[in-house]
Amino acid sequence: TLEIIIRPPWWQTVWAYTIYAFLIGLFGYLLYRYLLNRQFELQEANRLRELDEVKTKLYTNISHEFRTPLTVISGMGQKILENPKKWSIEGGQLITRNSNYLLQLVNQILDLRKLESGSLKVQHVQSDIVSYLQYLMQSFHSLAENKDIRLHFYAEEKELVMDFDPNKIQHIFTNLLSNAIKYTPEGGDVYVRVEKDEGGRARDEGGRAKDRSTRSTLQIKIRDTGIGIPEDQLPHIFDRFYQVDDSSTRKGEGTGIGLALTKELVQLLKGEISVKSQVNKGTEFNIQLPISNEGPLQETARDQIWGTAAGTAKEGTGKNLLNKSTAVADTNPLALIIEDNADVAKYIFSCLEDRYQLLWAKNGRQGIDMAFETVPDIIISDVMMPEKDGFEVCQTLKQDVRTSHIPIILLTAKADMDSKLEGLRHGADAYLAKPFEPKELNIRLEQLIELRKKLQDRYRNTTSFKQQSGNIEDEFLKQLNQVIQDNISDENFGIQQLCRAIGLSRTQLHRKIKALTNKSTSIYIRSIRLAKARELLKSTKLNVSEIAYEVGFSNPVYFTQVFSEEFGVPPSEMR
Repeated sequence: TLEIIIRPPWWQTVWAYTIYAFLIGLFGYLLYRYLLNRQFELQEANRLRELDEVKTKLYTNISHEFRTPLTVISGMGQKILENPKKWSIEGGQLITRNSNYLLQLVNQILDLRKLESGSLKVQHVQSDIVSYLQYLMQSFHSLAENKDIRLHFYAEEKELVMDFDPNKIQHIFTNLLSNAIKYTPEGGDVYVRVEKDEGGRARDEGGRAKDRSTRSTLQIKIRDTGIGIPEDQLPHIFDRFYQVDDSSTRKGEGTGIGLALTKELVQLLKGEISVKSQVNKGTEFNIQLPISNEGPLQETARDQIWGTAAGTAKEGTGKNLLNKSTAVADTNPLALIIEDNADVAKYIFSCLEDRYQLLWAKNGRQGIDMAFETVPDIIISDVMMPEKDGFEVCQTLKQDVRTSHIPIILLTAKADMDSKLEGLRHGADAYLAKPFEPKELNIRLEQLIELRKKLQDRYRNTTSFKQQSGNIEDEFLKQLNQVIQDNISDENFGIQQLCRAIGLSRTQLHRKIKALTNKSTSIYIRSIRLAKARELLKSTKLNVSEIAYEVGFSNPVYFTQVFSEEFGVPPSEMR
């Protein structure tokens, strides 16, 4: 017997298969790590992109928040220097109010930083918190009255002495109350209820009373009848830099800091804050703070804070701006200011009141309605406004025959090139960034009015419109001329009949024609009749009286008189 052993080649040995398995495992591990790292890189890229978007929104919002009050402060400061007797009191009030708002915004940012570093300390005093909350609420009455909002304060206890930090309670309370007023429509209500909750006995797992100790808490409920918050947005409203509505048409301004700071301050005070809301019905914030009596006694907490909450009421006065009478002639140009910030609107008024008749609209939708109703000579509009933003205002007015001719200046804190280009694409005639120089605003207005005069020169000859074409003004005047031509022999055809045929009111038609031709409606109709009469004199053998009747004049003598005024020669010499 011959025993033969055939050994496998090296690539089929156990050690070879072990190496194969090791290499395959190593390759799988490296592939897994590569894919995992790639996923981490994608997640990091997405996180950085989201962070960059958040930063961009934050910088944009903070820029807008700073530029708006700075416009008022720098502008009114210059007004006071130019005319201290006229502007020292009113201008000083505007500067103080907007300075307080800027200080409050800076303090919010600094407080967030202190909270992050753990350096923000609680400074309790023992005092009556009910009277302190009433004191804070008093500073909001003028703001609420300006918006026709009713404030209601209910307290179960007339007096409740407890430990609290006045400065932090002020930040929490004024932030929530100012938001409630901001997002409540005119004629609405805001309720503040202060209650003492004695709590209940603790229970064990079986539901039996564990002991008889109670934990008293203070509940502060702030409820409004405003626009509400969508249910899917409620979990995020306390996130930093988050805004339920971050569009340019949001109601009111903001940075997304206030509610985040409010929640962290409540937690710093060892309390809790919750919110419930229904869209178009209202929102309620509920703050619960533990009641203790360990701090130093103080008769009143008012002296503990650097100022009242008046700085938060940044809309200030200005409700009567719409009815403000200016000492300028009725022949001066009519300017419509569309601006949701009353202080900025008031400052613009101070820059223009000597040379313009002025109107004020406090949001984009109201501005559009007022522009259609009054047909102003020029419009100055903010970009970020409630209801409709400045871009929508511009686009709507430029596409409507009643207002397409009106020059529009967009005035905003969004000073980046993309915003400027967007404004120009929507038909804006000029774009100014806040804070602006009054001289620059006046120069822009003068330039636009000069351009309108050139437009009037173009349309002054009432017989040349048939050769014009292309824009909405040409089409409007062609339609207007055609209606007059179709009724030219009717001596009873006048302004009322023309308004009905064109579909505009008497005021709208008058201001439109006046802006384009510098003629009143009646003079414009007469010019068309006389132009037709001149054409008939040159092309027919009708006598002067027949031509007068043909173009709607019942009195040939009057026809001869106005013809001579229009063309410098009587009808007989024209022939």
